[in-house]
Amino acid sequence: AAQLKDIVEKLNGEPFCLDLSLVSFDDKDPQELMDILTKVLVYMDPKHDVDTRDEKPEAMYQRVAEFLHIVGYQCCFDSEFQQGLMAVDKGTVHPILYWLLNNLDSLKKRAYLAKFCMNFEVPEEYLRDEQVYQQFMVYKDLQSSFKVTHSHLEQERNSRMNPMEYQREVGQLDGEREQLSQKIQTLKSKSDKEPGFQQLLQVTSMLRKEQEEEARLNEKLMEQRYQLDQVEQMYFDRSKQLKEMREASQKEGEGGAEMMLNMLRNEVNGNRDKLGRITRDNDEKMQRLQEVDRSLSDVPVTQADIDQLEGDIQSMQAEVASLEGTVSESTTDPRLSVYKQQQNLVAKRKEDVLGEQNTLQADVDEASRVLSQKEREYETVKGHKFMKRDQFKVYAASLRDKSAKFKRLKAELSELKHEVAVLLRTEQLLQAKDPTPAGLRETEAALEKASVEKSQVDKAKGKTLDDITNTVTRINTQLKEKKNKLAPQIKALRSVRQNFQQVEIKYTEKRGEYERAKSSVDGELTKLVEEVKALQNQVLEREQEYHILNMQMCTLDSKQTRAHREARCAIKEERHSAEFQTLTDEYASQIAQLDEQCQELRKEQQFVKDSQQENVKQKKAFVQLERLMQLKLKVAKQESQGLPYGGMQQARTMIDESTPGIQRLVMEE
Repeated sequence: AAQLKDIVEKLNGEPFCLDLSLVSFDDKDPQELMDILTKVLVYMDPKHDVDTRDEKPEAMYQRVAEFLHIVGYQCCFDSEFQQGLMAVDKGTVHPILYWLLNNLDSLKKRAYLAKFCMNFEVPEEYLRDEQVYQQFMVYKDLQSSFKVTHSHLEQERNSRMNPMEYQREVGQLDGEREQLSQKIQTLKSKSDKEPGFQQLLQVTSMLRKEQEEEARLNEKLMEQRYQLDQVEQMYFDRSKQLKEMREASQKEGEGGAEMMLNMLRNEVNGNRDKLGRITRDNDEKMQRLQEVDRSLSDVPVTQADIDQLEGDIQSMQAEVASLEGTVSESTTDPRLSVYKQQQNLVAKRKEDVLGEQNTLQADVDEASRVLSQKEREYETVKGHKFMKRDQFKVYAASLRDKSAKFKRLKAELSELKHEVAVLLRTEQLLQAKDPTPAGLRETEAALEKASVEKSQVDKAKGKTLDDITNTVTRINTQLKEKKNKLAPQIKALRSVRQNFQQVEIKYTEKRGEYERAKSSVDGELTKLVEEVKALQNQVLEREQEYHILNMQMCTLDSKQTRAHREARCAIKEERHSAEFQTLTDEYASQIAQLDEQCQELRKEQQFVKDSQQENVKQKKAFVQLERLMQLKLKVAKQESQGLPYGGMQQARTMIDESTPGIQRLVMEE
């Protein structure tokens, strides 16, 4: 049912607009269902615009099955599928329509490309002909050029932007320019009144330049390290390949060839793995680029929106101030002194806890500063520290959890603020109605109980803060221990770097020797290949000349044999056949017979030309006589049946033979 619903929705939409319902589509007979399938196929490829009523079922199946195979329809194409498609069975046609309509645009593009990209299979024996092979190569070159041109066209279409997008981007840039201009003017107006601003600006500019230079140097350093890693990996791969090549060259016979084949297979598998990895990285980067494009294409925030939000904030602040004034006026009741004392105690406790928290935060900041300083020292020795892919995923997951937790807590806080505002308003309304409401003592007792519980909770919070302090202290201790453990490793790393420089120098020398040897070997190999190709071409030419001469010799031998036999027949040593002595006599007899036939045919031609006009007249007379006899037969039948002929009443017919050789039909009333 869902499949039928999707099919009907697609057929009712553009570009078909068939205005169908589920019931009417399900009640379609096979011919109507075939017409719908033909419309869909014609939209994708105009060659299917044929009259299916006049088309044979076998031809229809061949045409549709070939198209479905080209566009990649997943089916076994067995006899059952053939019978179902030829009979236009719903169980066969409905899945085809569902698949075609859900992939309409992509399949239309694939059908268009299939006309030019499908390989035209030519048997091997035909390709041996030089002209056929040249035409086939021209066909392949044209196919390759079409693929390149089409891919370039697709890139151009994808790279171009809609004029509306350009206008929106220009508007966004204009808004940003206005915002920057306003900010610059504001900063200039503020900074002109401050003394020593120019010196501060110069110092900050120099600091910014130094920071940019440092970032550029760090990027260059990372790039060089990446290149160094690539070169090391390349050197390792080439060394391994050289070793395998030497081992293969030392072996002779079938074993060496098999080893070379295994090496090539391993290299192909490695290249496939690299291609898969590069493809995955490219997909991730393209996805990230699309996200950035979507974020950049959003509607920009203008200065008017910012001013409107600031005005809303000021109005809200004024409303909050008025509500706080109302609350302070309503809390002048002396009966609320107990709550005020409790509030003061809670505020004092809060200040103490905040002081402790600030102290702990300062300790944490100091530890973070020391840690960052140690990390920078470590980076100067070993290089920048970057998270791996798995670490970054864990970090991103933790950020998502924290953001979700923050949103949840923020929603709870807003709900609590709303509830507090409702309670304050309720309290004001109750005090306005009844200054001494009933149940005030019970409420005071409940508040005192709540204050006691809150003090207990505050103690638990203090204990939690102590635990946090102990945890921070333990983390700092672990950091110091790990830094002490890393110190000897850093020293060892320095020595390893020195060894690496020496190895790199040796590698550069060996690499130069290898490249020189490789270039010389490649040059000799190229010369040998060219010589082999030239010799092969000479061999092919000699073989062709040999076959031509052989055929000519065979032809001459047959002609010579026939000439010798004719000579023997001429001197009557033997006879050519039972009727003729020589082949010349046979040819002369055949020529005489043909001459006689030509003379007879010329006579017949002359006779036909002379009697043609009389024969034409005679034929016309016979045709008129035939029509006259048919008319007489028709009139005689009508008279025998007693029916009038035409519009004549009681007509009689008679034959007039007054003119010799001519009979005329005379009709009288």
